[in-house]
Amino acid sequence: MIVSIARELGAGGRTVGEAVASALGATLLDERSIITELAQRAGYAPDFLAERLERPPTMGDRLIADLAASSAMMWFVPPAEQPDEIIIATVREIVMEHAGRGHVVVIGHGGRSMLGWRPAGVPVLAILLRASRAWRVEQLARRYGIDAREAQKRIDRTDDARLRYQKHYFNSDLYDSRQYDLVLSAESLGLALTVEIATLAATSVAP
Repeated sequence: MIVSIARELGAGGRTVGEAVASALGATLLDERSIITELAQRAGYAPDFLAERLERPPTMGDRLIADLAASSAMMWFVPPAEQPDEIIIATVREIVMEHAGRGHVVVIGHGGRSMLGWRPAGVPVLAILLRASRAWRVEQLARRYGIDAREAQKRIDRTDDARLRYQKHYFNSDLYDSRQYDLVLSAESLGLALTVEIATLAATSVAP
């Protein structure tokens, strides 16, 4: 089974992901582990991948793609796929390979949309974690020892990037509740109860 966890920054994605993976005896694919596997498979530098994961294309990327599409008289031959498309396809391969060997918990990366909604023969539990901006700012500031202003900047930047990434590559709204089996407010429930509910859901539906 694949447990896909979409989350707002500061809403407890990593905490919930680790707990669910532990309860299922599943492989946890978070940003660090995905970067490690991507670097090995696709040959990209980890720093490059860290800047591209869950980020929409830059203005420069879009300009190059538009030029490649509109002109047949370019002095270079553009690749068939852009790096971001290769990254997304490789992440999907990594997830499906792990799912073929056992349970896997994936944090972020387009969630069920990246998987092609529901892959044939592989059960998917899709979870969305949310909380108010103010609550997430407080959580992030405490976790990383930064002030509220810096936490706000990180949250605003990340929220915007993830929304645009989802829209650009999967033509879907990251926060559309219809995409998920379970939507949890870490703020309303508290992180401990959020973890408990997510873990119970995952262990209850796991084959």
